Amino acid sequence: MNESAEVRAAAAAPQSAARTAATRPMLTLLRRELWEHTALWIAPLVVAAALIVGAIFGRAYAPAAMPISVGDGPVPPQGVGAMVTTALVMSFGAVQYFVMSVVLWFYATSCLYNERRDRSILFWKSMPVSDAKTVGSKMLMALVAVPLYVYLVTLLTTLVAIGIVALPRLSGPASVSVWDGGVWVRGQAFAFVYLVQSVLWYAPLTAYLLLVSAWARRNVQLWALSPLIAIIVERIAFGTHHLSTWLLYRLGPGWMSLGEQWFERLFSGPFYYASGGSSRGQIFAGMEPLRGFENIDLWIGLAVAAAFLYAAVRVRRYRDDT
Repeated sequence: MNESAEVRAAAAAPQSAARTAATRPMLTLLRRELWEHTALWIAPLVVAAALIVGAIFGRAYAPAAMPISVGDGPVPPQGVGAMVTTALVMSFGAVQYFVMSVVLWFYATSCLYNERRDRSILFWKSMPVSDAKTVGSKMLMALVAVPLYVYLVTLLTTLVAIGIVALPRLSGPASVSVWDGGVWVRGQAFAFVYLVQSVLWYAPLTAYLLLVSAWARRNVQLWALSPLIAIIVERIAFGTHHLSTWLLYRLGPGWMSLGEQWFERLFSGPFYYASGGSSRGQIFAGMEPLRGFENIDLWIGLAVAAAFLYAAVRVRRYRDDT
């Protein structure tokens, strides 16, 4: 009786280990993407290092009590910290997210194409992982893992840069605070919401690039830019520009377009001090990030992204170029 129980326990142990391993294929696939595409995690670190070096050299040639002015007059002392904090959060974020967009473009267009070109797809298809999980891991990497990683790197970079900028002023004769913790927290919260909205907004583009990467036999970048040919044909044949207008809307910050001048509202808060008063109340005064979720085009785009993603899975299943 005891021997049979021991035999059953010994047989159940490998099965339990197999079930545990089977629950982690997505984590393994995500690690694969980081191994094969090192630019996904190296590029943000390089940009962060360059921004920090720029902050160091920028402070080395700036006086500790340098006056700061905006518009027609100087910024009130209570507004300097808010303005500097906001400027660093917005400028550092803009640089990092631009580089991230370029890296993700090349990643999405090459990840499924390269595995067919170097025949590594034969190895990966021999593994007990479905095409849906493989394509889904690449979509998850582009829409969740990399943006979240870049957001955290940018957050830490702004903290370091603010410390570098604030250090020479601590012992200055006319010491002025260049740090506003409340503004920094609010700016990071707004940046996170806008990042989520932008990821959802560009999800159809990412899924389209994955579909092109799975389908194209060569010149994948040219196929990715093929809609530009349709724009030229429409312009020459019909004299209209409906497709170009729609593409510019879809490739731009359309999640902010709700019948309002979002660009003016975005910058009217952080850099407007003419009215005086509390600067903290003016920071991000024109920004309403949650309104972006009211844009119906954002949700329609997610449905289109799901269709593109399904097509990419089907194409990968039947195309290996062998």
